[in-house]
Amino acid sequence: MYNNTPSATTGVSPFFANKGYYPNLLVYPEQDIASSRACDFIINLDELQSTLTKEIANAQRQYKPSADSRRQQPLDFQAGQAVFVKSQYFRTTCPLKKLSEKYLGPYKIIAQPSPQSFTLCLLDTMRAVHLVFHVSMLKPAIPNSFQQRSEPPPASIIINREPEYEISKIVDSKIDCRRACKLLYKVIWLGYEDTDNNSKWLPATELEHAKELVNDFHLKYPTKLGPLRL
Repeated sequence: MYNNTPSATTGVSPFFANKGYYPNLLVYPEQDIASSRACDFIINLDELQSTLTKEIANAQRQYKPSADSRRQQPLDFQAGQAVFVKSQYFRTTCPLKKLSEKYLGPYKIIAQPSPQSFTLCLLDTMRAVHLVFHVSMLKPAIPNSFQQRSEPPPASIIINREPEYEISKIVDSKIDCRRACKLLYKVIWLGYEDTDNNSKWLPATELEHAKELVNDFHLKYPTKLGPLRL
C-alpha cells in the first residue's frame, strides 16, 4: 500500500517510479474464479487495505493538533530586510560552543529563490558559505529598544583558519614605509563602534574583499592617499 501511494514530491508512487506502471489491486469477486480460496483471499486483502487506509487517516488526524502546536509559524521576510542567521554551521573564535553566539549578523536579504529560502548578502570573505538559507535558520533583526543599553559586538568568523570581522567603513589612509605594503587604511569594525577595539590600520592588500568601501572612501575624500598616488 505504501509503495502504491503517490508521493507529494514526485506525484507518482514508488512502485510506478521503479516499474513504470501501477499494480492492479482492484478486486472483481463477481467474475468467475476457479479457486474459492483465491476468491476469499483477494476479498480479505481488499478489506484489509481499506481498513489500513482508514486507520492511517485516523492516526494522522489524531497527531495533527499536537504537531501543529509545536510547528513554528512561517516568518514573513522581505528583500532588503536585515536578519540574523544561526551560527551552528559557522566556526567562530569562541572557545566553547555553548558560550558562543547563537545567531550571527545581521545580514541583508537580497533575494528569495523559493517560498522557504532566502539569499543573504554575506561578507566577501565568506565565499565558502552557501548564500541561500532556509527560513528556519533566520530571525528578524529587531532594533534595540533600550537606548541606554548596548548590544554585545558580533563574534568573528573563521575564514581560511583566520578570524574575520566585517568592516563598517574606511575613515583614513596613510603611508608607512616600514611595511611591505606601504599603503594603510583605517577601518571601523561593524558592531564595534562603541568598544575599545573599534578600529584598526590594515594594509591595502588585506582589503581586496572590500573594494567598494575603498572606492567609497576615495570618492568621499579625494585628497586622501590612495593607490593611484603611490
